[in-house]
Amino acid sequence: MTADNPPAPTPAGAVAQPALPSPLDAVPDMRATAKWILAAAAAAGAALIGGAPLTAVGKLHGWGDAISAYLGLVIGLAGIGWAIWRTADALIPPLTTPLSVDNDAALNDLRNRIALDPTAYYGPFGHSMTDLREQYAFHRGIVLTLARAQVVETDPMRKQVMQAQSQEAQATVAAAAARMSALLSLAHAWQVRAQLRDARLHALGGAAVAAAGAVLFLVATS
Repeated sequence: MTADNPPAPTPAGAVAQPALPSPLDAVPDMRATAKWILAAAAAAGAALIGGAPLTAVGKLHGWGDAISAYLGLVIGLAGIGWAIWRTADALIPPLTTPLSVDNDAALNDLRNRIALDPTAYYGPFGHSMTDLREQYAFHRGIVLTLARAQVVETDPMRKQVMQAQSQEAQATVAAAAARMSALLSLAHAWQVRAQLRDARLHALGGAAVAAAGAVLFLVATS
């Protein structure tokens, strides 16, 4: 909270509600986890192609051992490369739009949770992002229509009524926009979470492949 935006005063007798953290606060931590996975994979790759091949040259006897050692290195590096390739995807910010909330396959789990209590997410604006956007556009149209009508209205009483209606519509527009912003933030964090979960699975698979390559290399050079 900055000095330019002081907190709103709490009415007498009301209990101040603590501000909940934004889902976007978790995104840097998830990306930091992906970076640690990348660093670990790079270190494993450096160890695999570092001193081991040089020290093992004298232990190779014949083309059979040489080919086996070569295949072991290729398989190991392929596993490490695959883990790095897929983990790097978790560092690319996903594109999050209102359509993503309703259609992105990575958000299926989130949509299932929302379906259990849609009012907690959409409030009085329906049961989907499409419903929310329609309500937002509808009330925004009311605001614009009333603004044009007030310009040409000469009756003070009617103009006052229009102004009250406009303020009510503006409050609805602001509430819908806040709901939309909160849902987009949640969806974006959920997409990054899905990317990180995929990266961990691919890193695990890449590690298994790299281990198989390392075993083949060690057998060839033993």
